[in-house]
Amino acid sequence: MRALPSPYPYRTALVTGASSGIGAAMARMLAARGVTLVLVARRTELLDKLAAELRAAHGIKAVALTADLTDPGQVHEVEELIAGGEYPIELLVNNAGIGNTGAFVEQTAQAAHDRILLNTVAPTRLCRAALPAMLEARRGGILNVSSLSCRLPSPHLATYAATKAFVTSFGESLAAELRGTGVRVTTLLPGLTRTEIIGPGRVDVNSLPRFVWLDAEHVAAAGLNAVATGRVTCVPGTGYRAAAALTTVLPAALKRAVSRTLWQH
Repeated sequence: MRALPSPYPYRTALVTGASSGIGAAMARMLAARGVTLVLVARRTELLDKLAAELRAAHGIKAVALTADLTDPGQVHEVEELIAGGEYPIELLVNNAGIGNTGAFVEQTAQAAHDRILLNTVAPTRLCRAALPAMLEARRGGILNVSSLSCRLPSPHLATYAATKAFVTSFGESLAAELRGTGVRVTTLLPGLTRTEIIGPGRVDVNSLPRFVWLDAEHVAAAGLNAVATGRVTCVPGTGYRAAAALTTVLPAALKRAVSRTLWQH
């Protein structure tokens, strides 16, 4: 795993889903490079603890902002912070997300709706809030955390994979649109990663071999390095990069067969 460049090219960053997993790992890595942080998540206690830890360890400014990004009003509060200029955001990390497993028909309509709001609507709105200042400064970065699950049909992950397909398409399109502006947009597509999104009732971690699992720190470093160097997409892990390449050439029928085998219950 490569360390982040020192100094890191972005001096301020806003990270959503920062209280645990990939988001917390990114926050720690950025703090170690002296980056001023705005940390956004739902769980106030964990968020405050992380912000205090980073301030004490690295002497940086770390602001904790509690927000449930399935709530349009609370998304608006984050938009206002971004656009207000008190904390000029040079790097936006859209990491917050809700996973799921199980048959679509067995999930509540509200759960599916919240997943769509958090995984697609919130990052879209935050990108829109951050871009005007980035474009005016002719520098900035956006790192959107997607998932490799969007590259295959994903039974029992239907709404999650669909939202990540949106994130991937949106990020790649935005990167092309902003080419030459000084603003970089990177989409991070990790495979199976040990985080809270993979937990009881989601994926049985013991049913799969250890080598398929990535750790949050590896994924975080890969994503932050990718946006710093202007890569449009980033798939961490050699095995997952090979799998991603295969998905571009496999016939659709074969991809459906593979996905049924991978996610059979």
